[in-house]
Amino acid sequence: MNRDPIEALSETVKSNLHWAAVLSRLSMASLFLSAAIFKVPGGVSGTVGYYQGLLQKSLLPSFLITAHASAIMFVEFGLGLWLLSGYRLALAWRAAALVLVSLAVGMIFAAKFDVASDNYVYVFLAIIGLLLSHFDRWTLGVKREAREPVAERSSGARAAA
Repeated sequence: MNRDPIEALSETVKSNLHWAAVLSRLSMASLFLSAAIFKVPGGVSGTVGYYQGLLQKSLLPSFLITAHASAIMFVEFGLGLWLLSGYRLALAWRAAALVLVSLAVGMIFAAKFDVASDNYVYVFLAIIGLLLSHFDRWTLGVKREAREPVAERSSGARAAA
């Protein structure tokens, strides 16, 4: 008999994994929101100026630097709020990891290897959040009892279509 390995976990382990998921979500959301709030006084133009000064001697094209710098504050606000909401959490974690990779790569091009290294630690934490997202039962402040197995969600979605 094929038994779902998650179902085999004790309730104590599931509860601890739930709290680990919630706390990782709160920590990463606070990181994104703090980074965005820090950029608000300078606005988009201040962020673009900072990025252009930091990356002026890099191999990255100027239009790419400007585009990333223009959007990053809004992306950070959006990701922070998205992670807090818990809506489509696995997708939110994937998006967070991709943004963190983009920031790390930018720091590599700026020759700020210590900052890039820190960003890769955040990428690792986002991956842990993604792995734990199955155990997170809180969405928009509502505690869900248990998630349906992936196979049931998929077949239910196909039946509804």
